[in-house]
Amino acid sequence: MTTRSQVIGLRATVMSNIKRELRDLDRGWVAAYLHGDTELFDRIWIEGFVFTFPFGQFTNKTQEMANIRSGERTFESLSTDNTKVKVYGRTAVMAGRLTMKGRCKDRDISGQYSYTNVLGKQHECWRIVASHAAHLA
Repeated sequence: MTTRSQVIGLRATVMSNIKRELRDLDRGWVAAYLHGDTELFDRIWIEGFVFTFPFGQFTNKTQEMANIRSGERTFESLSTDNTKVKVYGRTAVMAGRLTMKGRCKDRDISGQYSYTNVLGKQHECWRIVASHAAHLA
């Protein structure tokens, strides 16, 4: 017979594993941007993916992958920290701080940003539904 404390322990282990998986995904998209790896983004962004830039522009999966391929947005460095993950069944919200040194076309976009990713579990894989970044003053 399973005790209440065993069930609570199992839930905590499952939640810890999910959060680790999502943090690995977080490190993966950072590396993909640094290396221009659109194959990873094709797998982790849903078809209806929407990204809201700090300057108010929106882009979708197709547009953002074209931006990456074109070299329009380049990064010398990119990292995340202070990442928090909340899981709600098959939906998760990840938020943290993004520090980057890079350019978008001829514009310097270096600095620190807060970011939020909304993820959903599709076919047993976590995928990013929407992302938002805001410049930190």
